[in-house]
Amino acid sequence: MIQERDTQNSFFYFTTQRPVTILMIVIGICVFGWISYKQLPMNLMPDISYPSLTIRTEYAASAPEDVENSISRPLEQALGVVGNLVSLSSISRAGQSDIKLEFTWGTDMNEASSEVREKCDQVILPEDAKRPLLLRYDPSLDPVLRIGLYGNTSLFYLRYLAEEKIKLLLETLEGVAAVKVKGGLEEEIRIEIQEHKLHLMGINILEVKNRLSQENVNLAGGNLKEADTEYLVRTLNEFKSMEEIENLVVGYKNGKEIKVKDIAKIHKTAKDREIITRIHGQESVEIEIYKEADVNIITVAQRIKNKLLGTPEQQEFAKKLKDKSHTKEDPSNPNTKGNFVSVQTMTNFVAYSLPGGTQIEVLSDPSIFIQSALEEVQTTAISGGLLAVLLLFLFLHSFAATIIIGISIPLSIIATFAAMKVFGVSLNIMSLGGLALGIGMLVDNSIVVLESIARCKEEGDSYITSVVRGVSEVGSAVVSSTLTTVAVFFPIVFVEGVAGQIFGSMATTVVFSLLASLAISLFLIPMLSSRQLPTMESQQYPGSTTIFAFSTQDGLSLCRKKDKNLFSQIGIFILYLPYTLILILFKNIQILSALFFFILKFSFLWISIALLPLLLVGNFFGKS
Repeated sequence: MIQERDTQNSFFYFTTQRPVTILMIVIGICVFGWISYKQLPMNLMPDISYPSLTIRTEYAASAPEDVENSISRPLEQALGVVGNLVSLSSISRAGQSDIKLEFTWGTDMNEASSEVREKCDQVILPEDAKRPLLLRYDPSLDPVLRIGLYGNTSLFYLRYLAEEKIKLLLETLEGVAAVKVKGGLEEEIRIEIQEHKLHLMGINILEVKNRLSQENVNLAGGNLKEADTEYLVRTLNEFKSMEEIENLVVGYKNGKEIKVKDIAKIHKTAKDREIITRIHGQESVEIEIYKEADVNIITVAQRIKNKLLGTPEQQEFAKKLKDKSHTKEDPSNPNTKGNFVSVQTMTNFVAYSLPGGTQIEVLSDPSIFIQSALEEVQTTAISGGLLAVLLLFLFLHSFAATIIIGISIPLSIIATFAAMKVFGVSLNIMSLGGLALGIGMLVDNSIVVLESIARCKEEGDSYITSVVRGVSEVGSAVVSSTLTTVAVFFPIVFVEGVAGQIFGSMATTVVFSLLASLAISLFLIPMLSSRQLPTMESQQYPGSTTIFAFSTQDGLSLCRKKDKNLFSQIGIFILYLPYTLILILFKNIQILSALFFFILKFSFLWISIALLPLLLVGNFFGKS
């Protein structure tokens, strides 16, 4: 009676009386964890941001000393009061000033950039100096895809196709932040002034420049109000053709108009090239695609490739469509191409709409390596979890106990995904490596709790009493052992520098998974154990059945049998050996004694000597 009163007063008594509540909480955590897993961004490495900024200011046609006095020193004085600043240094060279600012680790670089930009705007710089430019290196800002466009067409058309067609199409995709085009040839109108004609006409070259600027404008002109209506006024006077430039009047001489074509040659040409890209030795146009922050790089890259190259189904459909067009089949025949809507849907990707002779190719795709690395870590973690469950079964010899303890592994991992979402930890090789590292430790607490419950049940307690007393006896020990492991990993989160940013996500996932396994072992495992229907098996032969109830005495009695037929004895030995090896997985190591005496009967002396240490170990465990 006293024992039942103590059981009801225990903290863990409610785990046996509120199974629905505990089950609903577990289901809720699983749902939240699964949703969080789908929303977690995937990256190769954790987000690494260096707390440094560079302020670059160009001051053309100036000596290094002038740059230092006019640019670097005023900016240094203004930037010296920026918060969390550790060091400030500057380099002044001819025509350019670079000021490097280093901040403490953990500084919000977005806020720091805003403060630095505000301080720079307060400095009065020379009129010829350009506006200070903020430079910041962030590895996460590298392009997620690099696409190459090449073919037999001109580089002008390839550049036009990349900027006016592909770029505008890709910028509308979800998760794409920006698209940059490099290479190719950009068209420009070049006006080459003939100096001798300009001198004969008596016109200054600045007059020509000003006239061209005045006639080629696109500016806002304010607004006009009429009653309740407001009109936006904009001046649109841009050149639309080369003829307009040629016929522009830049001056008068002897009452006659002087046009641009009278003093200059006008022709189309290409801008000066800074970058030349080639694919297979052929000049091409390169397209760099950047993703938005906190989006799944694998999902975005796949979405972009589907839009450019088409899905596997679209590629197969386009290939069949091309083969049918070569066979002179009627394109409008619904039996050969399907209806118009399906054809439009299945051919709605860039590679299909490119003109003949133009090809598009993926040059760089980091998402393939990232996905491969993440899948390898996930496979390793799953394999480790399955091996852990298999070893549990080999040692516990009970399906019910193995299932109860095995549940703690996936539940702890799913709960960890929810915590990762809350604390902003992404899925990368470090965080997944932390999960793989902690898988073996996730079942430790559950094994200790379940073994304590089984021991109390063997001592004669009822299911409820054995659960409450078993958890109460080892609860404090389980909590202290888990917190000891947490105390080892948790300080890594506070490490500063690149090492802290890299290993912090691993330590975070290990801590979250261990805390989740602790909660599961103290609340879910007792609840499931109190509802367990099968009876706990005996400790002498756990999980064994009649066919495995084999002892050393059975082996000795078999060895004493006399059989004059040597081949029968060899046959018995061949059958007995694998049978004994199977028994090792299910029974006490004491059965090796039977194998020892059986082999000794055949006078296999050297094999008997090799098995003698195992015999001693078997007898030791058998007595214990």
